[in-house]
Amino acid sequence: MTRTALFETHADDHGCGCVPAPAEPDPGTTADIMQARAIAGGLAEFGIGPARWSAAYDREAAAVVLRVDTPRGLYALAIPAPGQPFPVRHRGERIGALDCRRTYGTADSYTAALFAAFLRDRAALDIPGRDACPTPQNMV
Repeated sequence: MTRTALFETHADDHGCGCVPAPAEPDPGTTADIMQARAIAGGLAEFGIGPARWSAAYDREAAAVVLRVDTPRGLYALAIPAPGQPFPVRHRGERIGALDCRRTYGTADSYTAALFAAFLRDRAALDIPGRDACPTPQNMV
């Protein structure tokens, strides 16, 4: 006859205290991360691939941010509350905002284009083929 012992553990109910229980994601935060990723998808058109961006909740900004690695450092586009403009941060400071607000009518691709232009205007992003100046060779 074999004996089997029944082990009762209450670690699942109470936790052992050595590892914090994962927090349930806030539905608003989940939606903000999805929007940040959609905006980042639009940045691919401007040469910013997945290796150069990340999207996560930032406690300092108290918002989900889309961080983009540029030759001039990290730029962070915060996902604001509905109806508010998209603020941009660099080196921990707010340096401006995009010329659009977070509304249902604002497409993520439009926000991505504005963010790419914002970075280009600060010499943080080279957009190939979009900055070309006409030269006498190219003119007819």
